[in-house]
Amino acid sequence: MIEKWIQADVLSQPPYQVKTTKFQIKLNQNESPWDWPADIKEIISRRILSCGWNRYPDLIPVELREKIGVLCNVSKDSVIIGKGSNEILQAIFTAVIRPKDSVCTLSPSFAVYKMLAEQKGAQINVSNLSSSFTIDESDLKKKASKSKLTIICNPNSPTGTLLPVSVIEDILNNTSGLVVVDEAYVDFSGVTAVELLTSHQNLIITRTFSKAFSLAGFRIGYGLMDKDLATEIQKCLLPFNIDMPSIIALETILDHHELVQNRVEQIIKERDRLIQELNKIDGILAQDSHSNFFLLKTKFGAEKTFNILAEKGILIRDVSSYPGLESYSRITVGKQDENETLIRAFREML
Repeated sequence: MIEKWIQADVLSQPPYQVKTTKFQIKLNQNESPWDWPADIKEIISRRILSCGWNRYPDLIPVELREKIGVLCNVSKDSVIIGKGSNEILQAIFTAVIRPKDSVCTLSPSFAVYKMLAEQKGAQINVSNLSSSFTIDESDLKKKASKSKLTIICNPNSPTGTLLPVSVIEDILNNTSGLVVVDEAYVDFSGVTAVELLTSHQNLIITRTFSKAFSLAGFRIGYGLMDKDLATEIQKCLLPFNIDMPSIIALETILDHHELVQNRVEQIIKERDRLIQELNKIDGILAQDSHSNFFLLKTKFGAEKTFNILAEKGILIRDVSSYPGLESYSRITVGKQDENETLIRAFREML
């Protein structure tokens, strides 16, 4: 019965799901392992309590746009803010893509890109990564040149691999379409395409505060782009889309960027140590990464690895359903003690 109301492209899609179970250690969603300190949460809470909850937030949070602009060294007019970077991506698809338009993306990569493209009835041009998760630069450029929209996750999720900015610039120079660079994990790589914004009007960069900034619970992200493009994409975000608590929380934590940077440095150090230690265990291959997560495979396969760790109270991500990742799991870097528990669990397993 519902077939007469719901688009066929939506009906044919499986729902976005994250396999979960009871856990003591959560390493499956690329979140920061640290919450914000109690004193900073108190500041945020007091500000929220002092506001009128019966009033709408700002239609567009201008002061927050200014703070993000300073953080990224761009004009506030080049910034738009969404409920996570996913809402920015959805607005871009709404503004740009019509049925039969071409969208280029990598595979494997973040599943939401393909999901949004299918919902808009787009034709998807996939550029497959190699078995070692490197790009075919020639193939990617060719497919991007024929696409109205190209999306590149950099560092890529779920592989943790990184494209040089020079490759992104070549793609921008060889397409008349828009190129979105999703920099959700930029803090862990230190590599950004922001410097290309002034010379390439067809570039959009999306970012989130859910990862390095420990704000996954508040759902807030942003896009950086040419100011005229920002004006048009903003139209596709619903009015008053950013709630007052999220605005206050982000305004506050942006004043504590030093703490964020210290935590990022700890995660990078732990990531490299964790990968090195796991690769010492027979039957494990942990892939190098430029993010706060990494791919791993064991001789047991992804499903059995997930189940064994779940029995020990450790939750990781089974990504074996992704094309090209049939035997892989993805693991988020946790705190040092959590990582030690993970290493012990793998030693016991293998």
